[in-house]
Amino acid sequence: MTVATKIATPDFLPNLLDWPISRLDRTFRAYVVEPAKYDPKVHPDLFQKALSAFVAAPPDPLDQFTNVSDVKSPEYFDLLTFPEAFISPDVLSNVLEGLGSIERLGCVHVGLRPTQQDTNHLFLKTEILTFITTLRSIPGIVQADLNEFEAWAKQQASTSRFNLGCLFALDDNHNVRICLHPKLVQSKFEFQPSPEHIMEEANLLTVVTLRPANREHKTVVIQPLLCSDALDLATKRGTRAPLEAMQRDADCLGKTPPDHIDVVSVATCTPQIPGPSKLTPRFRTWHADFREAFLRSASKDSHSRHHFAVFILSNFLLGPGNSPGGLSGIFFPSQPSPYPFPDGITLSCYGRPKTGAENNWSQPDVDFIGDKWEVRGFIAALDPMSAAPDTVGRMFGFTLNRLLRDRSSWAAHSGVGACTIRSWP
Repeated sequence: MTVATKIATPDFLPNLLDWPISRLDRTFRAYVVEPAKYDPKVHPDLFQKALSAFVAAPPDPLDQFTNVSDVKSPEYFDLLTFPEAFISPDVLSNVLEGLGSIERLGCVHVGLRPTQQDTNHLFLKTEILTFITTLRSIPGIVQADLNEFEAWAKQQASTSRFNLGCLFALDDNHNVRICLHPKLVQSKFEFQPSPEHIMEEANLLTVVTLRPANREHKTVVIQPLLCSDALDLATKRGTRAPLEAMQRDADCLGKTPPDHIDVVSVATCTPQIPGPSKLTPRFRTWHADFREAFLRSASKDSHSRHHFAVFILSNFLLGPGNSPGGLSGIFFPSQPSPYPFPDGITLSCYGRPKTGAENNWSQPDVDFIGDKWEVRGFIAALDPMSAAPDTVGRMFGFTLNRLLRDRSSWAAHSGVGACTIRSWP
């Protein structure tokens, strides 16, 4: 008698992309956009404002005597991150269709929603497949980038709803590259009494390798995530969260998975923890689950592919229901600059005072600069208390002098610098 053998379903399916890109040098310039509040109707305008800072063509000279060399070209960036559940497929498609006239564009990471109505940020299978069809019709898009995602989407139940994000860029051949990725870890806000507000957890593990045309520069590997994907939460299927899965479940990525992650880009919509302060009435800190995720990635063998990873996070200043949010910025698993950061940037360090005590996170108002602290890592982020009342959004820019994997342990200190803040009234 022949016994039927049940074929095991893999915990994860691969969404492994490889893009040829231009690298100007060994630095990494990143920006995070922090909207003043969660309000889907105004997100497209802020999305356009932020992109226009980088893709707008320089103005024509006013006359024949104008020095063209004085006309400033748009600034280059490597990564621009927006929050979760931010723009609709229509808004994104319009932007992608206009990229043909742009000289260059770094990676843009943004959370998606079916429409700009403030109703539901989750996609049905039919909406996902319609979106893919639209994307495939856009000139210049590399069709193969969508294959793994589309194959995954076709396998899903028609009644399931998913949270989606997108990473896109112009590659070295001036082709439009696009990576769609679903959320893998359901947050507590995505399980509600009404079925249409319950998010189904996906099993598509996504990684993008940026491969410089100039072989003098190393690859940059980005893992794009959506909010609770970065946390070590229990999943419905009992599988690992995406950070640990990159180590424990790497076999799903084929014979040659990336052996490191340089950047984890996290589009978030999460409340933050307010607390008392010695110098100001209130401050906020990234809540404990995120801070624990940063520490595990820097130190645990279960996260060894992330030991040299920086986390770049974008959040709403005020989330749904005007919940306190903010703190868009970067976690850097090394020492900060010994010099002060500009006004409007709050700093929280993981380490301990040299006078003793256990390793812990400093409050943003603790003076750790100089020789007072042994610092292992830090968060540099927009100070939620410094936003002007009439601001609709802010953008925090910073440069990594070297990605950590590209830095000699014998070299002089290099970290986060060239910090800028831009506000839109």
